[in-house]
Amino acid sequence: MKSLNHLISLSVLFCWVMVSPPLVRSQTGNMSDVTGPNPIDMINPDTSNGDPEPPDPTLIPPDPDPDPIGDNPNPTDPTAENPGTTDPTAENPDTTDPTAENPDTTDPTAENPDTNTDPTADTADTTDTNTESSDSDVAQEGETQDETATSDTETTDTETEDTAEDTKDSEEVADEPDFEQEIDSQAYEVQLQQSSPELAILMQEESYATQISSYAEFQIYGEAPSVQQISQRLGELWLQTGKKTAFISISLQRNQLESFTVLPNVSSLAMDNSEMVSSNIANNQLVQASQTTLRNTITDSSRKRILATAKKFREEISNPRKVGKNDYLIPAQQLYEWIIAPLEPELEKYDIDVLVFAMDSGLRLLPLAALHDGEQFLIEKYAIALVPSFGLTDTRYVNLNQSTILAMGASRFKGEVQSPLPTMPIELETITHNASRGQIYLNEDFTVANFKAQNRLSHTFSIIHLGTHANFRAGNFDDSYIQFYDEKLQLSALREISDELGWSDSKNPPVELLVLSACETALGDEKAELGFAGLALQAGVKSALASLWYVSDLGTLALMGEFYNRLDDSLIKAEALRQTQLNMLTGKVMVQDKHIILSNGESLPLPDNFPDGSLILDDPYFWSSFTLIGNWN
Repeated sequence: MKSLNHLISLSVLFCWVMVSPPLVRSQTGNMSDVTGPNPIDMINPDTSNGDPEPPDPTLIPPDPDPDPIGDNPNPTDPTAENPGTTDPTAENPDTTDPTAENPDTTDPTAENPDTNTDPTADTADTTDTNTESSDSDVAQEGETQDETATSDTETTDTETEDTAEDTKDSEEVADEPDFEQEIDSQAYEVQLQQSSPELAILMQEESYATQISSYAEFQIYGEAPSVQQISQRLGELWLQTGKKTAFISISLQRNQLESFTVLPNVSSLAMDNSEMVSSNIANNQLVQASQTTLRNTITDSSRKRILATAKKFREEISNPRKVGKNDYLIPAQQLYEWIIAPLEPELEKYDIDVLVFAMDSGLRLLPLAALHDGEQFLIEKYAIALVPSFGLTDTRYVNLNQSTILAMGASRFKGEVQSPLPTMPIELETITHNASRGQIYLNEDFTVANFKAQNRLSHTFSIIHLGTHANFRAGNFDDSYIQFYDEKLQLSALREISDELGWSDSKNPPVELLVLSACETALGDEKAELGFAGLALQAGVKSALASLWYVSDLGTLALMGEFYNRLDDSLIKAEALRQTQLNMLTGKVMVQDKHIILSNGESLPLPDNFPDGSLILDDPYFWSSFTLIGNWN
């Protein structure tokens, strides 16, 4: 038995060395304050030096009992301290290919038929309204969406024929279990389970950083932040913004789910710094957690079951034909029970305001705002954000009230390569408010060349808003793109432009927020997940706001108009998005008589060809798609 375990440990170590990208090191956690340097610096492969350091052999798991390849989902007490571990700030020997998929799951590269459901279907039969005009509005809005979905989701017969044989071969290979990969995956899980919470979080941080850097083919440097550093950084942000944030790292394992939560801790030095403390915090509110790290293990489920539930949730909530039917509630409540419920007593005890998630593969495309406890949506309790990892996120706080905006987009596209976005001129005009706050470039002016030209000006835009189609597709990094008026810009090309413009240079002010208002993301594909979750990092910006599925023109215009109003009123971006979603959920934002009515009473006129009537935008189909990625402050 010991010989087998020793062999497994050696094979795991060898696997880590083989699968890690060359010269990839986990990035330093962003511990700088608002005046500090920008920690997001990419090192190009041709300019980097040195060899990757091998993993610390002391982090190879000790002889587990029982056998790690057995069926016991919890071979040791997961909360026990691992006597064989060292300082939790040591480098994590990522023992497996972190992008490996569970062999029990379906082929992640297969297209999900439901994700291409015609989002333009007639929703008149499914939306509950109180007036005949509402039915007319939804029906005609559905007809408008029909044209959109036909263009966006169409796959040519030629492409289908060309890929059919390859897909069949891939499925046949996928059906054959990879014994070595299974051993590696289980060995990593055993090591994670036997590690202390502090070391387990470090392992998760380095694993997720490796996945993102391998997918996007860029290099990162430095060490992942320790739990103590994460907790103190959350404490500093609490003092600056008045909002208490919990960082939650989710590990989806073969026969269980583990969550690791880091709570904010304020150092005495930070507490004594009056310039750092927000005016929104009274001294009696500085109640700190007695324990900054929490570990919760759910053993009554499996990776296969959780992924199936997550897929069902996404399919139900993103289907426009099911608006008003609440079919999403069963999976929404089950996921809440697994992910949120075990943490809730501590979150409530310490008055947490914001939840920041680093999710495992298969869970990064969840509309977390719509998880449901049986009475309330999660967004009714907390502001929410998604990060690729804490260490890869620039957490510095900047107030975006009245920030300058570069607003670009298209209501139509050259050659009609994409479906039109008829409300885009209204969207761009609404978010800029006036000429002093932003500049608008529409249709023929929405080109890659002009995008670069405007950003080369000495004037720096804090917010870049692109009102256009974007697609995070299954397959390689270069398969995902943002559509400009006359061409598609691949994500890899966006990163090159970012480097060219110096967005990632610590000497330049960073772009605080990139907004993509008409995104779609392939469901069930790990690479599409990584493209979405790593969007801000890949673009060289601090944060991004994007949609998981394409929402109707009316829904998008309503959300964007409300969000920018709330951004002026809120201290942090995550809270601005939360207030926007709440105002849509409670009916304070709606469509009425060819106008979109925002919560402040502002009325946005719609094009003449839009139908009369009213539409309540309270269904999560309209508001839960939009996700804040990266810096939530």
